[in-house]
Amino acid sequence: MGTLFPNFRDQEVQSAVKGLLTYSLVILIVPLASMFLLKQFFFEGLLGFAANDALTYSAIIAVILVHVVLGIWLLAATKQEDRKIRENKQD
Repeated sequence: MGTLFPNFRDQEVQSAVKGLLTYSLVILIVPLASMFLLKQFFFEGLLGFAANDALTYSAIIAVILVHVVLGIWLLAATKQEDRKIRENKQD
């Protein structure tokens, strides 16, 4: 039963959960906020695009931002794993 539920007092588990929650929030907030802010203030307000065109372009940028955030998450996870491997080799 102990293997099903991680020990949340363990520093490694806390770090993993904190990272997961952080990137989950970022992957929700960044694309949605950028989509609506770019649509309203940049494409419609500044550039004067029609509502449908502005929505299309801002959605494309939001999809690109999702991929950027996922790439950053993968890079951070890889660096963390490399650090663990180096620590285990030194021991």
